[in-house]
Amino acid sequence: MKQRLVHIFLTVLVFVYILFEELVWETIAKPVFDYLHRLRLLQKLEHIINRFPAWIVLLLFLTLFIAVEGIGLLAGVLALQGNIIVASLLYISKIPFAAFAFWLFRISKQKLLGIGWFRYTYDFMMRQIDKIKASEIYRNIKVQTTRIKRKIKEFKAKYLPKGELKRRAKRIYVQLKKIFRKDIS
Repeated sequence: MKQRLVHIFLTVLVFVYILFEELVWETIAKPVFDYLHRLRLLQKLEHIINRFPAWIVLLLFLTLFIAVEGIGLLAGVLALQGNIIVASLLYISKIPFAAFAFWLFRISKQKLLGIGWFRYTYDFMMRQIDKIKASEIYRNIKVQTTRIKRKIKEFKAKYLPKGELKRRAKRIYVQLKKIFRKDIS
């Protein structure tokens, strides 16, 4: 019984990790990160940040990291309370901040890893992620999510030809806009 509960818990944990990695990171956060990285303003900011002492960069990074995680926790609490829309909007609002924190970490990684306790924490987290990725549960769920993604793509290709989803969304938007304009008049 105990092993079964542990297995269920690990399965849920790994599923959430994969969901975050595949859905949130790959489809939302990474494009935001890539966009931010291309901005000239951030390139100038990178040069300025590189001149900061490690402890200032650490303070800035930790402030962003704690704020992002706090928003995520608050979104989770709101979701558990049944406020799904507010929770979703709050969670989505944290993505640009998370992308900025990731960017800050990436450009300051060597400086941050020069701080002993930070390096230890980082190495510990990377070992935990490696353990998760090496687990059978992770591999099984990854296979399932890959199948689901493939089926969604097949469905989309079959029933929503290229650009059709965008055209439908635009048509709905225009219709809703007309309805709301009538209500205002």
